[in-house]
Parts: sequence; structure tokens; C-alpha cells
Amino acid sequence: MFKYLLLLVLVVAVANAGRGDGRGGKAKDRAKAAAKDAAREEVRDRAEDVDRDAARERAKEAKGKHGKAVEGGLLKKKVLRKMGIPVPSGKGMIALQACADAPFGESPKMNKIKPGARAKYYMCAWVNFHANIGDDKASPDYSDDQEEIDSRFDLFRTPVQNLR
Repeated sequence: MFKYLLLLVLVVAVANAGRGDGRGGKAKDRAKAAAKDAAREEVRDRAEDVDRDAARERAKEAKGKHGKAVEGGLLKKKVLRKMGIPVPSGKGMIALQACADAPFGESPKMNKIKPGARAKYYMCAWVNFHANIGDDKASPDYSDDQEEIDSRFDLFRTPVQNLR
């Protein structure tokens, strides 16, 4: 009797081993591959249906924080240097076109500057100052010396803090 019981357990074990992971795993892999192919096809179809001209127009608009459109666009380091504005070293040293276009001393981002704020928050006032200062009041060109630019930017921050 014990032999028959052992034989039955052995037959059940062999039967379960043959149909468990072997066929089920391959079917699962095929299903995943089919789902990936379907997703790729859907993406390709969507890409073909895109209005490319409208997408280019939307991409040209500058985006600010949280995806809000920025008036006038951004002035990056290269553009600022072409305008003759010395750019301090550090990350985030960009400004809005509105900073350069605003009348002298009326930087649109002045209300964002808080005591102890990071340097990038002073950049709009810096651009406004340099864009509107006349040649008669301008200091000699120091745009080749990065250390001099950084030290003058640090000196510039003090009166801006006092204005706030």
C-alpha cells in the first residue's frame, strides 16, 4: 500500500512539474511582447498625426516655472554676453527679456527677492541695471575677468537687499 501511495505522489509531482512554469512562463512572455508591440504602434500612430507646425510654434514659446508662459522669453548667458552684460558664475544665471526692457530701477522680479536669497534671484535686477545704465555712468569693461564680475555682483546684491 505504501508503494502505491508513493507511486501516486510521484506521478502527481511529475505531472505538476511538466505544466507549471514551463508553458505558463512562455505564454506570459509572449503576452508582454505583444503588449509592447501594440504600445509602440500606438505611439507611432500618434506621432504621425501630430501637427508639426503647431508643435514647433508651441516649442518656441518660452516656458517658466510650472509650465507658465514667460513674457518676452529668456535671456541665457550667451545672449546676455552679446548684449554686453557681464554674467556672474553660478547656476541659474539667466534673466527674462522683461528685465532688460523695464525702465531703470523697476526690475519686474524685485518683489521675489527676500533677505538671504540665492544669487539667481538678483539676476533680473543685475540685467536691468546693466541694460539701462548709460555709457556716461558705466564702469570700465571688466567682462573678461570672471573673478571681478563675481565680486561686483556680490557688491551689487547689498544695495538691492537694502531697497527691499
